[in-house]
Amino acid sequence: MSLEETAKKIADRINGMEYAEVYSHHDADGIAAAAVISIALQRKGIAFRLRILPVLKSASEIEKPEISILCDLGASIADLPDSTIIIDHHVPYNKSPFHINPRLFGIDGEAELSAAGCAYLVANKMADNRDLAGLVMIGILGDCQNVVGCNEKIIGDAIGNNLISPEKSILLTGRTTKEQIEICSSPYLPNLSGNAKLAEEIESECNKKASEEAYFCQLLSEIIAKSDASYNDLMSIYGDSWRLEREIIQNAHALTAVIDACGKSGHYDLAFAVACGDASVLKDAWKCAVEHRMNVINSLKTAEPVSKNTWLVNSAELASDCADVLTKSKNMPVFVIARGKNYLKVSARAPLKSEVDFERFIKSVTEKFGGTGGGHKTRAGAELPQSCETEFIKMLEAF
Repeated sequence: MSLEETAKKIADRINGMEYAEVYSHHDADGIAAAAVISIALQRKGIAFRLRILPVLKSASEIEKPEISILCDLGASIADLPDSTIIIDHHVPYNKSPFHINPRLFGIDGEAELSAAGCAYLVANKMADNRDLAGLVMIGILGDCQNVVGCNEKIIGDAIGNNLISPEKSILLTGRTTKEQIEICSSPYLPNLSGNAKLAEEIESECNKKASEEAYFCQLLSEIIAKSDASYNDLMSIYGDSWRLEREIIQNAHALTAVIDACGKSGHYDLAFAVACGDASVLKDAWKCAVEHRMNVINSLKTAEPVSKNTWLVNSAELASDCADVLTKSKNMPVFVIARGKNYLKVSARAPLKSEVDFERFIKSVTEKFGGTGGGHKTRAGAELPQSCETEFIKMLEAF
């Protein structure tokens, strides 16, 4: 059975339901996938309840697995019932007949198809839901994927249907130049990120320019001159971007950042509402995004190197965001650890083309020390007993 045939099989199953329990991961890709499925359910008149989770540890956390749809979750849970619908792209340990996952079809789930992309394939078999393609871009950007393979097919069709417009632009999130600089956590701009005074000064200089081209040149020059950012971070300030013609925030990078920030900070209602196009929550969602990014910046300032590839930060909730920033900045595989209340939080990240398998490594670590974990080859995480911290760090030094 092909990927498309599996999408059709799952779509037929969903279309025959009167009610569904929907679960999703709390990051941009998971929430985008949940929005795609939820909108498709609503259009078919199928009632549902949505729950957004930071992690799914076991099958026992799913109340009614026989009518549940898991978005960006579930692939690693081997003992879920065969009736559970799984829409995921993580390494699969569950081979349910209702499991759509690029990895089950020899497609690179790391770079070529996200959970939001899988949800879109299912939604389009339920009915004509091509207008939801903008949310696929949220999954691509949120999980640091590329517009290649299945992603390229989906986005290419969306461009042809005037749903997405490719552009070149500044890739900094914010409603003003000041905000773009002040809350810039990815890329992280030392001396500028979190610095309201310098951000305001740069905005003032940029506003003196008469043309858009001169404005961009001034902005880039000011950032280069006043920041100690790495070469990799500076090179990621400007590049390919996408305007999402049907979304309430049309800049794809900004929309991804807002949804991701709201989700990861626990404001699931805001994240989901923005993904579904509710403009009434934009002010609160942006406020949440600004606060979250400032928290990430402040956490990065506390990052303490404990080995050549490992940093200790002060917030378990922000460890994954800090790991994303550091691997982009260093252009190498990194580990970020943080001490939670009664656990050790671990986030492992690497550039897409790295020859690492963090998912397998994390699985072996949890088998050795206990705890839970999993993910992708280049993006994985775990919660481990605090008692293993010293031994675990020694393992990382030899990784």
